[in-house]
Amino acid sequence: MSQDVSINIKICNRNYKIKVAVENEQIVRDSIHKIVENIDKFHQHFPGRDDQDYMAMTLIDFITSSNNNLSQSKNDQEIVKKIEHINQLLDQ
Repeated sequence: MSQDVSINIKICNRNYKIKVAVENEQIVRDSIHKIVENIDKFHQHFPGRDDQDYMAMTLIDFITSSNNNLSQSKNDQEIVKKIEHINQLLDQ
């Protein structure tokens, strides 16, 4: 059974206390670090917005990047299938 640990995180000057499985704690901390870096990047490029805007920009960037990674993974799988098919044809 997994043990949970409470951790405090800070995003856009707001503190949040969350519970995560011990084995996922570092993953969550690394993710929060990336989120904060991304928010800071948008803050530098688009000054004068409020924190909600920066969080929304970060969310959009994250989702877009995730979708691009999934699309690339699908393309890679299709290429592997085509190569396997070519190899089968050559073996005949």
